[in-house]
Amino acid sequence: MAITKIPDVVNHSALLTALNAIRSEVESRQEDVDNLAAWSGEMSARMHGIANELLALNVDNYTVGNMAMLGDLIAGQKSAADAYKNATDISVNQATTAARTAHRNHGRIQDAVDDADVPMADNHFYDAD
Repeated sequence: MAITKIPDVVNHSALLTALNAIRSEVESRQEDVDNLAAWSGEMSARMHGIANELLALNVDNYTVGNMAMLGDLIAGQKSAADAYKNATDISVNQATTAARTAHRNHGRIQDAVDDADVPMADNHFYDAD
């Protein structure tokens, strides 16, 4: 999945759209990473189980060691996927909080801009398309 290019944030609407796009994209990646972590955990357990079965069958230590090493490698992949999932959880929460804050606080800023009679306070950030 390609990373979505967020257009320049030129107004309040674009800001909210960008924050929602970031949140949505990270959430969609969470599902992929969750699936990878689950698959990796299952495969790691299988590889270690195969290594134990081979050991019980008196297969050479080299083959048994390779299976165990493969299980460890896949377990490392699961750990990395779990860490990535935790990072996406944080990113989703931050994007959601930023969108909520932008929606709540920027509305107040627009009210202040509308009430100000100072020319430089007239800004099109909130009403530009």
